[in-house]
Amino acid sequence: MREIFLRIPYRGSDPLLIQAPSHAMTSWKTDCRHFLGDRPCAPHKLTGVDCSECRDDYDPIQTRMLIVKLAAMGDVLRTTSMLPAIRRRWPAAHITWVTNSESVPLLENNPAIDRILSFSAGAVPLEILSERYDVVVNPDAAPESCALAHLARSGSRVGYAFDERGVPVPLSDGARHWMNLGLSDKRKRANKRTYQELMADVLEVDYRREPPVMNISHEDGEKGRALAEQHATSKHQLLVGLNTGAGGRWRFKRWTEKGYASLIKRLGESGHRVLLLGGPSEVERNARLMRASHGIAVDSGGDNSLGTFAGLVEACDVIVTGDTLAMHVAIARQVPTVVLFGPTSLDEIDVFDRGERIAPELDCLGCYLTDCDVSPNCMESISVDRVYDAVIRNGSLTTAS
Repeated sequence: MREIFLRIPYRGSDPLLIQAPSHAMTSWKTDCRHFLGDRPCAPHKLTGVDCSECRDDYDPIQTRMLIVKLAAMGDVLRTTSMLPAIRRRWPAAHITWVTNSESVPLLENNPAIDRILSFSAGAVPLEILSERYDVVVNPDAAPESCALAHLARSGSRVGYAFDERGVPVPLSDGARHWMNLGLSDKRKRANKRTYQELMADVLEVDYRREPPVMNISHEDGEKGRALAEQHATSKHQLLVGLNTGAGGRWRFKRWTEKGYASLIKRLGESGHRVLLLGGPSEVERNARLMRASHGIAVDSGGDNSLGTFAGLVEACDVIVTGDTLAMHVAIARQVPTVVLFGPTSLDEIDVFDRGERIAPELDCLGCYLTDCDVSPNCMESISVDRVYDAVIRNGSLTTAS
């Protein structure tokens, strides 16, 4: 059993550590994963067993780890694929994951994460400033992520760090390769490996084909199922979710409104129903699509929480989306997903045998340009027939199960 130390600030480079009296800590297993300090732990609440007498639920921590992954929400979610490999390398680790506040719901209820810290620009979590970690894992070369990881005191670092000039430094050959891809559109286009394969090299862990995880509450799941039951007319027909947006960074990550309208018409003629998905940016677009659908499409609204949004995705038989957060949510919830690609990398995305990827045959595919003057552009080159066939093909995976 380890001893308790109290941390108090002083005018110096590090907190002053003062050892607590030995008689105050003889009955506490403070190295246990469940120990909270300010309140009873979960096993005590279930069994009533005091800490000093606990045997069955005592889970000693060998490694205290901090994962720093901020970035885009979809990137945060797909990085959860790496948690099983991280736990294989550090099997008795206590994992704290710090992420942007908007991404916290993506990580909640993930059993591989012990604690989630919310980060906002200019507001570093106090835990990071006061604690010491055995390992800091930073899979992102972005300056903000490196700066936050740099603040954390640790004897070992994985992924990326800062040098004395504040420049990101790769700490492995895999991290150097991933950084090269991020700095060169040409190399990015030539890449044929998935994000998970590349990230395993960055973190120096073994690669296994393991999907991302997003757990949702029973309440959020029920909301999605209730809406599906309300609008599905037959168990033999499909409820198709169309996520019509794709963020604002790349204009052509989202399919054309004309394409979605034609797809809705085709699906309606075949007896299927459509659920329009999106956020605040898609409210007007989805309203237009719903009005033009003559009752085929239902708008799910643009102000749903992430959990409710995931419940709506899960209620669908198949999802059509661009390379965006909805794609990662659908993959994590194991919903068959038809993903439409244009300016971003098709090869980097693994749908884990639950869907398919569609891209036009253009030499400029995966250009990573925010705009272009090619006509027809990549998204205009994806035919309705091709998307419709993929929807029917992949929707059958759900109706058959």
